[in-house]
Amino acid sequence: MHQRRIALSSFFLLLLSGNALAMADPQTYADYRQPGLDKPSIRQADMLPLIDRWQSSPLLDVREIARSYEGRPIYRIGIGRGDTRVMLWSQMHGDEPTATAALFDLLNYITAPEQADWRAGWMDKLSLVIVPMLNPDGAERDIRHNAQSFDVNRDAKALQSPEGRALMAQARSFKPHFGFNLHDQNRHYGVGDSGRMATISVLAPPFNEAREVNDSRRYAMQLIGALAGVVEPVIGGHLARYDDTYAYRAFGDTFSEMGISTILIESGAHPDDPNRQVARRMNFEMLVAAIDNIASGSYREIPEAAYREIPLNRDDAIVDVKIRGMKTLDGDAGYMTDLAINRRGDTASVIDVGDLSNLHGAFSFDASDWQYVAPEGFQLEEGEKLVLDDARYLELLRQGYGYFVGDSDDIRIDTDWPVVINPAQPQSEIPQRRRGATFLLRDGEGIGAAVLNGHLVELRSLLAPKG
Repeated sequence: MHQRRIALSSFFLLLLSGNALAMADPQTYADYRQPGLDKPSIRQADMLPLIDRWQSSPLLDVREIARSYEGRPIYRIGIGRGDTRVMLWSQMHGDEPTATAALFDLLNYITAPEQADWRAGWMDKLSLVIVPMLNPDGAERDIRHNAQSFDVNRDAKALQSPEGRALMAQARSFKPHFGFNLHDQNRHYGVGDSGRMATISVLAPPFNEAREVNDSRRYAMQLIGALAGVVEPVIGGHLARYDDTYAYRAFGDTFSEMGISTILIESGAHPDDPNRQVARRMNFEMLVAAIDNIASGSYREIPEAAYREIPLNRDDAIVDVKIRGMKTLDGDAGYMTDLAINRRGDTASVIDVGDLSNLHGAFSFDASDWQYVAPEGFQLEEGEKLVLDDARYLELLRQGYGYFVGDSDDIRIDTDWPVVINPAQPQSEIPQRRRGATFLLRDGEGIGAAVLNGHLVELRSLLAPKG
């Protein structure tokens, strides 16, 4: 994103008021953070050079354990010789890469020469198996499912995907006491009704419909309670817990049935953190702490209540943009409304209208001094190239034009502001759900702001009026 664009306008940002991230001793983590993985998607091409590097490590046992549906290799990395066995796997869903990066951070930490004393403290107690990127075909496409269009995490019983069979084979042969099921969750999850994003969400999955607690599940709950104590001081208020409704087909619940103390960690959004690097670091910190707790058994001193006191995760609690208290005129009648806007890919749409006091916006705008204005479409003239620079765009916006209609070849875009061309469902005279998030805002001085494809632009702060 251009610096000029940030400086001149209030474009959509994932910002939320809440506790600032108080990073404790960040240099320690920075020393082990694997370069090149700070990106929205991670594919196998990003991982293979790292796998090749670890092949030569005397501490690690690196093996190919299976092939994906399209023939990509799936690897496991082993370390330790202890009787207590821990299995960790990531990117079961191809578009959930955060923990994959964290696992390579963890490997850097485990194998570092300066960590020899720490490593020696648990190597004879624990055996670890790490399966990074279980679903490389999905990762290649940056999608949740595998190449069969299967959700691998719903294939624990049928085992019709090679990726699911590979994970189950590891569980049956390695017989882990603990399993770490590492995922990403969408940015709309919140911590209860707090209005805070759920940066880390956890669960000790049940083993039956009754959601009973046996020893293995209790150990998972106690360990999660211990890990919550690690992350809460750092991301205070951004930690949540999933509802434990039983999911028969899921791997976490199935492993719990098998007596494996299973810990689900879901990486979510954090304010002003587009590539989830805060959640990545929290995964790293939690996994290091898990090794220490499991090796020492200290997690068993944590009361089960510490797990249950973690606030519940709330789906759809956070919208990308919330417009509050906007005035709307429908003929002679007027009313006030909130708008909720979410982005998907390169498009944004209004997902709800009305009293949205139950929702919180990653970006929130108080529109109580503004009135909604339906956008008009500016017709592009065939063969006459419109040069859309900042000044011309500002002029058109102030005239009420919010989008452009015609051949996109007839417009040259020389602005960093969002430009909407031929929208499929433009907004109407009053704001409507399931239509585009492009409209204008008027006050007593005229049109002074616009929402363009979900981005708020305060027009008066951009350029001084001509005169």
